[in-house]
Amino acid sequence: MSHSPAFQQQQRQFLNYLRQPQADQLPDGFAPERLAVYVDLLYNKFDESLTACFPVMHSLLQKQDWRALLLDFIAKHRCLTPYYRQIPDEFVQYLQQERQHPGDWPFLAELAHFEWIELQLSIAEAEPVTRKSLSDAELLVNIPVFAPVMQLLHYHWPVQAIGPDFLPSEQPETATHILGFRDGDDQVQFLTLNPATAKLILLLNNGLTGQQALEAMSGDGLPDAQFLELTRFGQRILADLHSQGAIIDVCPV
Repeated sequence: MSHSPAFQQQQRQFLNYLRQPQADQLPDGFAPERLAVYVDLLYNKFDESLTACFPVMHSLLQKQDWRALLLDFIAKHRCLTPYYRQIPDEFVQYLQQERQHPGDWPFLAELAHFEWIELQLSIAEAEPVTRKSLSDAELLVNIPVFAPVMQLLHYHWPVQAIGPDFLPSEQPETATHILGFRDGDDQVQFLTLNPATAKLILLLNNGLTGQQALEAMSGDGLPDAQFLELTRFGQRILADLHSQGAIIDVCPV
């Protein structure tokens, strides 16, 4: 069944008004007070979804600033998905690629991504995991196996520490590295890493054993004493990652 051009035009006017209500663009045949109900319903659905997914960001903004942010998102972003549950995905994309507002906190997009990642890790489909008991030696000579739901994250801002009591205005000189994963109890965990640990994890994810990864980090010509110290460092890191549930097993070479 096809609709007349007049109906389709009225439908477009109605949808455009919902996205950006303006008195001088009131669609024909609609009473302002009835349209206001639909406008509020749309805003409240977005508000409900985004407040739940981005609680830290919500807590940092004044009520009117949060509302203005959401209204700008509704008005300007063209969602590529019809699914309500993917509104947070679209919101992160909007902040990363489209939002241009000099009054925003400079870390806003990265903070949103960090909060969004927690949701992605919590809902990702994966088989239940059981962490095996492993010795330091086993972790070194085999390929460590990480939790199946895992993400190695890199940010310019210390997103894991940002909150109402910590609002940095100057970007730190060093990047922030975070390992996010879902443990055997289906709880999402975040570990803040130093650059060396982040590099070690990256090498291990490329299929190296603990020992091979440490050798790759050391480069050529490292004195024996320094390489021994690096090995001890690597053993401590591997043991910590295992005890905290990020490494769950090993794979023989």
